[in-house]
Amino acid sequence: MGKLDQYIEGLDLQNEISLTDIPEIDLYMDQVIQLFENHFKETKRNEDEKILTKTMINNYAKAKLFFPIKIKSIQKIIYY
Repeated sequence: MGKLDQYIEGLDLQNEISLTDIPEIDLYMDQVIQLFENHFKETKRNEDEKILTKTMINNYAKAKLFFPIKIKSIQKIIYY
């Protein structure tokens, strides 16, 4: 197995958040960020790296990868 294959294998890309992991209520951005940080913390290259940021959430919502954002909260996330 080559170095690239080992690196890709080490990324743990099969990890995902299922709909049952997300509550049936509107979530604030900080709660969404915490959910992703807790679920994907093993994929960080170092402690300072962020899995998801408020800017990323806003950009994903604009691209319609997330449901539209309501005032200071974000609705349930579903991948398209």
